[in-house]
Parts: sequence; C-alpha cells; structure tokens
Amino acid sequence: MSFLVLLFLALLPICVKGANHAPTGLKVEKITIGEDTTQTGKSQLIEVLVKNYSSKNQPVVVKLIVTMPNQLIITFGSKRILAKAKTETRALLVFPIGKRKAGSYLIATRVFTPRGKLVASSSDQQKKGFFAADTKHRSPKPTRTKGSTPEKQAVDMAKNVIPTNPKRVEFDPPDLSIAELSISNNNSILRGETAHIKLIVINDGGDVAENVEFVASWYYQHRPKRMLPFYKDKIKLIAPGERKVMHIPLTIREQEQKGKYLIHAVLDNANYVKESNEKNNVITSKQFINFSDIALEFPEESHSFAEDGRFIFQWRSKQYNQFKVQVSADEQFLPDNTFELPKGQKWESAKMIKPLVGEMPALAISLMESNDINYLFWRVRAKNSQGETTVSTGRKFFINLLATTE
Repeated sequence: MSFLVLLFLALLPICVKGANHAPTGLKVEKITIGEDTTQTGKSQLIEVLVKNYSSKNQPVVVKLIVTMPNQLIITFGSKRILAKAKTETRALLVFPIGKRKAGSYLIATRVFTPRGKLVASSSDQQKKGFFAADTKHRSPKPTRTKGSTPEKQAVDMAKNVIPTNPKRVEFDPPDLSIAELSISNNNSILRGETAHIKLIVINDGGDVAENVEFVASWYYQHRPKRMLPFYKDKIKLIAPGERKVMHIPLTIREQEQKGKYLIHAVLDNANYVKESNEKNNVITSKQFINFSDIALEFPEESHSFAEDGRFIFQWRSKQYNQFKVQVSADEQFLPDNTFELPKGQKWESAKMIKPLVGEMPALAISLMESNDINYLFWRVRAKNSQGETTVSTGRKFFINLLATTE
C-alpha cells in the first residue's frame, strides 16, 4: 500500500468529523447543571451552550435527552432560541424531578431546526449527571454489577450521599434590555383614539429573571419633564435568550394639545433584578406620535409614487367633514410653493382624494423642477360645519420620474 493511500486513510476520520458540522455550523459547546445534588420534588436548572460557527442567524429548538434512574431514556423540553451568527447562545431548561424519582440522572442534549431536523447533539464526554435524594423515602439499593467489588460498591454508594452543604453552580446573571419600541396606526392618531405600542424585551444574560416590572409613559416633545405613565405590568419569568413581545394600548387624552408625542419605557426601575448590565433598561421611541384631529394614512412617510402610477391620498377625521389636500415644496407649506386639491373654493367631503392627471403628477413635477428638489410634502386642511379650519401634520413623499430619451 502506497504512502499516499496510508495518509488518506489516517486523515479520513478527521475529514468526516469536520463534515458533520459543515452543513449547519452548529455545535453543542457545553451542558451545565444547576446543582450536583438536589432533592426529589424540586426542579433542576440545565443550561445548554450552543455555538453557531456560520455567518447567519439560525432559529433552533433545544431538547434534553434524560437517562432516568431506572435507565429509561426520555426526551424532555422544547426550548426555542435564536443561535446568532459567530456567537454562543444559551438555552435554559427547567427539568422537574418527581417526588418518588430518587437516583442518578444523566443529561445529554440534541438541537433541531424548527421543522424537526437534527442539526447538533452533545458528545458522550459532554453528558452531565446529578443525584436526586429522597429525604422521606429510602432510595433502592444499587444492584451489584458483574466485576464489582464491595470496596467499589462502597465508593459508588458514597457518591449518592447528599452532602450537608451542596455546592450550587452559579450562572451568569440575567441581562435585560428593550429590543424594540414601535408605534402602530402609522404614528398618527386622533383625539380619543387608541393606538398600540409594540414592546419587545429580551434577556441576553445567563440566568432566569423573575417579576420584571416595566413602565411605559408618554410626553409632549417640547415638555419632556412632564412624563405621564399609561401602562405598568410585570413579566413573571424570562429565560436566557428569550424574547417577550407585548402589545400595549395607548390613548392620549382629548384635552391634551395637538402635536408630536414620544413614548418612554423603563425596565426594572427599582433594580429588583440583579443584572450584568444595569444601563440598558431604558428606551425612548425614535418615532413620533402625531396627535391631532386629522390622522394621515396614505402615503406614508417617504413613500415613492411612480410618475405613471396611481396617485391617492387618504386620512381619518371625526370632528371635520370638508377637506383639501395641500402639496408643497416647502415643509412649512408657504403659499408661493403650495397648491391644493381640489382647486379654488371646492372642498372634498370624502376622506380620500384621487387627483386628476393634470394635477398629479403634472403640477407636482413642475413644483419640484422650479425648486430643484426631488421630493414634496403633503398634508390635509379641514373645515367643520361651523366653518372652523385646521391642518394636519405634513409628510414627505417622492415621485420616481420616467427615464427620458434624447
């Protein structure tokens, strides 16, 4: 047999072993047990550390493979985590121990895709064991296996004796933060109308956080010191790597002035939860809530119309019944750079306008060319039955011009 053939056979196991992790890049790095020795009727914390060697995030499901004291092997738990690219991600599972289930337990793990495909599993060397002692009932005597000596049996039995001061494994503390704070209703709401706030809280730490209090408040943009709480609640439990998504109702009182409002949220303001980072528990929304008597719907901020496409403007209002759409090259809607739809003394009773071809895009493109810009602003001017008028906030929009040929 040639030297090259011998070299190939020697390296073959290494090549095959590396190929097992190539398709997904996922690997079980470590299993950690909360307590080496515990009691029946309690729960055991088990942390599985998954490493994603690939360059993309992968949602996975972590399950435990538990060898029970009677040697029965069961699959337990179904913990969903997002294995982030080039990062170690923890999955914490809580395994309940039956009241009469004393003895030695052995823990392994497997990792699956959300569709159930196995992508990683622990090795024999990574398996972890713990002993559950029953203080009210005697554990069954261990059977003597072939080749076992009385001395060896005594050592094995000594391992199953619960120590007076069992050592608990310390996990990394939790790390809570707000991943998202967003506003529905296209950021525009009417007086007395209810909007909804989306709040996403995550735990990037290594331990469970319990009874996490959070408070959401609103304030007028020019009065940040007058912050009014509108929602307060607690997250009962959030495990490492877990995301909690909450939808919170918000109604700004009709007596408040029209204008732009911001949302402010705080986690664990009383520092009840001890975290690895206490400075990432506060967030203020980047979006304004436009609070007025006219709520703009379409087009949204920075929407692009096609020059040969369909132009339409929509809004909502309860207190007004006559409307005009104003289109301007100026954010302040100065008269010299603004035109109205419909023109002249006409008003529209519907809460939608579809401009004529001669109005849009012809007038709009002329306005952009005369001001040498590629964007415009729109808003709604409204009138009620008493003749009182008001205007909405403005939004920017674009028109994608057709290519011209020489």
